[in-house]
Amino acid sequence: MIRVKVSAAVYPTEDPEKVIKAISSLFNDIKLRKEVINTTGSETEASPSFFFSAEGGIEILQTLHGLIRREEIIDSVRNKAFIEGLSSDRLSVRFLLNKQAAFVGVPSIPAQEEPLGSIEIIIRADSQEEMERLFEWLLPPTEEGKPVVEVEMDYVQRDWGA
Repeated sequence: MIRVKVSAAVYPTEDPEKVIKAISSLFNDIKLRKEVINTTGSETEASPSFFFSAEGGIEILQTLHGLIRREEIIDSVRNKAFIEGLSSDRLSVRFLLNKQAAFVGVPSIPAQEEPLGSIEIIIRADSQEEMERLFEWLLPPTEEGKPVVEVEMDYVQRDWGA
């Protein structure tokens, strides 16, 4: 089973509604919850006020799936985010997306740490095979930037047992 967690810090200088819009522009039917940060009274502009986060299954990646194709960035997302962010046990992947680009519906991998943080995505799978199928669905092999073959979302979580 694929589990997805999306989160983003909200800093004192940011409009929380804009952060909500940024996240919602990339992920469908996402139900964000506000997570308060336990601080010891040392809040500054450099530290987040709170986080928005949501968890779900592979279905929340459907919008991102389409946007990656629209922007023709399958290869760069695969190379910059997924391959670099894949855990050593190959059961999870962590990557970041730029909040400002997300606000206008564009998935973009930040080149470096961003002053106001990024949108963090953590995807976990029950097996390496399931993670490989996720890659095939979300970021398939390409020729000249176009997917060689497209697989359906249900292919990822199909029960391949007896």
